[in-house]
Amino acid sequence: MADFQDLFKKAFYLGVGAVSYAGEQANDQLVGLQKRAQELADEMIRRGEMTTEESRQWLDSLANQGQTPSSNAPKDSYSGQPQVIDVQIEDEPDEPVNDLHQQVQNLEDEFRRLQDDK
Repeated sequence: MADFQDLFKKAFYLGVGAVSYAGEQANDQLVGLQKRAQELADEMIRRGEMTTEESRQWLDSLANQGQTPSSNAPKDSYSGQPQVIDVQIEDEPDEPVNDLHQQVQNLEDEFRRLQDDK
């Protein structure tokens, strides 16, 4: 049972680490895109194709587009209420575990018998 709990903990921590890593990667991508958009706006200002005010409005509109959920994005189904997680554990251990329990019981009995013989 302890092995199952240890495995469950490791799987949980692996999931948390993967989500954390994905978040960091997404943040790095976002920062890179923002930097590239700013460089593009600066270049267009330098060429005279856009004013500083137009550049700021364009960058703001890009930021707003990134913050609004797209219609293709999956809907968030979180209701704000705790969700029930059903974990089912078998009442009867597997056959090898039963065998080990029996062997331990036999050894304990023999140990007691040997102590009584002394």
